[in-house]
Amino acid sequence: MPTVLRYEAYRIYFYSHEPNEPPHVHIDRDNLSAKFWLNPVSLARNRGFSSRELRLVERTVRENRQIYWRLGMGIFALATDERVAEVNTTEDELSVRLMDGRTISVPLVWYPRLLNATEEQRKNWRISGGGYGIHWEDLDEDLNTEGLLRGAPAPSPSTA
Repeated sequence: MPTVLRYEAYRIYFYSHEPNEPPHVHIDRDNLSAKFWLNPVSLARNRGFSSRELRLVERTVRENRQIYWRLGMGIFALATDERVAEVNTTEDELSVRLMDGRTISVPLVWYPRLLNATEEQRKNWRISGGGYGIHWEDLDEDLNTEGLLRGAPAPSPSTA
């Protein structure tokens, strides 16, 4: 999304697609970044701004809050649907297509049971967990979309 406001060295903007979050704006200056919720105005995240500078940025967000609403901040983020639609594997990759059309692809090495399974075992999956999980009965393996979207799993105690 384009910049909605420039104030001194600050750029205030929002992304075109950040569903499932309350209305907010991002503020950058050089390599510093902050995120502010708009209703009510409050700091969501700070990456490097000093306390003094954050107060200035917050005041700027408060004073210009109505601009963001006029530009459609609350209406352009489509709802996501992170339920499983389809699962495919190759020799080294797991791909999960979600109901909203996104595809998550991760290396099988992250999941040793799947990595060491036969192609037939990998194909024998079913949707579980209210649509958000995948279960491989033959392997006693379960994954969910939340974990897949988050990234690499933590090492197990045997591999740490």
